[in-house]
Amino acid sequence: MSRRDQRSEQSEGPLTGFLMGQLAAVLFAVPTAAIVWFATNKELALWGPGGAFIGAKGFWLILACFAFVSLFLPRLFPSLLGKVWHGIIRFEQWF
Repeated sequence: MSRRDQRSEQSEGPLTGFLMGQLAAVLFAVPTAAIVWFATNKELALWGPGGAFIGAKGFWLILACFAFVSLFLPRLFPSLLGKVWHGIIRFEQWF
């Protein structure tokens, strides 16, 4: 490999890696939060008291929880999302 080729190959820095991880977290967290929010509202509409509904603040709260875990516990985030998805699947199979 020539010197010019070696110079053009730069490894990603810690900031770039962190930002790419956060972008991936957003891409997975937003649909997951929406599905959890819709599923919860569906069950509340079917089985809850009349007029039970989790508003938009509930959606933003779920998304904020995912964002908090993604920012401060980035290695825990994928396993948390996996457990949420397994819970969604089990819950939907149960009903």
